[in-house]
Amino acid sequence: MTTQSLQYKDFYHVEAQEFDVFVEEPSLFISLLKATGIFFLITFIVFGITNYQFIQAQLADWRGKNDYNNFNGDVDLDGLPDWWEEKYGLNSGDSDDANMDNDEDGASNLLEFQFDTNPFKEDTDEDGYKDGMEIKNGYNPNGEGRLDTDGDGVYDWWEIKNGFDKNDPTDSERDTDEDGLTARKEFIYNTDPNNADTDNDGVNDGDEVDQGSNPVGNGPLQVNESNINDADGDGLDEAHEILFGTDPNNIDTDGDGFNDYREISRGYDPTGNAEGNEHMNTILRIPTLGIKAPIIWSHAVREKEILNELERGIVHVAGTPAPSMRGNSYITGHSSYYSWSKSSFKDILKDINKLKIGDEIIFDTQLANGKNVKIVYVVSQMGVVVSPSDRRLFMDSEGYELTLATCWPIGTNLKRMMVKAKLKMPNLK
Repeated sequence: MTTQSLQYKDFYHVEAQEFDVFVEEPSLFISLLKATGIFFLITFIVFGITNYQFIQAQLADWRGKNDYNNFNGDVDLDGLPDWWEEKYGLNSGDSDDANMDNDEDGASNLLEFQFDTNPFKEDTDEDGYKDGMEIKNGYNPNGEGRLDTDGDGVYDWWEIKNGFDKNDPTDSERDTDEDGLTARKEFIYNTDPNNADTDNDGVNDGDEVDQGSNPVGNGPLQVNESNINDADGDGLDEAHEILFGTDPNNIDTDGDGFNDYREISRGYDPTGNAEGNEHMNTILRIPTLGIKAPIIWSHAVREKEILNELERGIVHVAGTPAPSMRGNSYITGHSSYYSWSKSSFKDILKDINKLKIGDEIIFDTQLANGKNVKIVYVVSQMGVVVSPSDRRLFMDSEGYELTLATCWPIGTNLKRMMVKAKLKMPNLK
């Protein structure tokens, strides 16, 4: 045999051996395929279990032809969402229209969006006053009432106008012009808190009030009737004193060092113990959805703390008014959460998109004095999907408003489903 033949023979044997190895390895290859398939199957099952609410919601949205993808688009970066500009026929590609005033009511389109008014209707709430005038003077362009952020019985616009702090409830007791009248009394009697003799008749305002004469002109004493029903000056009007069973002649009914308004607005019981650390026992009910859950009066600002509170019930967000108080009370709860969470409230608000105009949202509160307080709101705006930073979620109201919100779509925290409601009971107008 020649050397060349031997080389061919060796080459053949090598190739044959490699081929044999290849033929023997399919069982290993198939095992790897099976293992990979099992891994992906398990991953798919775990994903399905963990995200079943999200998948279910997405299918429902697809079948219902709901599109929540353009909720916060703003092509021209003018502060006006594209959907809002399209709704009112504005140009979503022109940033200049944010400063336009199409209805000449004194409010730019940006303000119209922020206050949820109609940019082509000068008087949205049809109360006889243009939207811009109401916004400028502290009135509600969408309804009744004025703001009193610190609850001192003096409207924000008056405090701002006269150099007071709308967030300081104590400055209403100052007498800046030393005429014998506190700022709150100046507000009640329509006098100038920075001028001891408002009508320049030679008699200071305090003396005229003591005499029963008018400090701003001729005739008998005139008062601002809208603020005369808070006898003790604690920020609670007579209707709220009756509602909560507090003493209308005592700013601190339970003697814990905090006035009654301050306690109620932060979820504390104004009739509780002297330490002032008892929260009100409040249950939220939404009969049409079969919802019943405790209200957690939150004082948290960190997301982790709020998430912990959401596992114990529905959260009243810190810094917003308590239900029945003037302003925008903000309530939030889970629409979905981790599937392994044992919380009974992990998807408590998953159906709020089903709420309809007129459906009731009820707060039942038991106080330490034995009084049961029932507060009822009715849905005024069905659920809409908004950005987590949408101004309408937290925007204060000069009336009695409730915002109920949850993460949306179910299984995500990308957006919010927002429902608005108005106070029905008690009637505080």
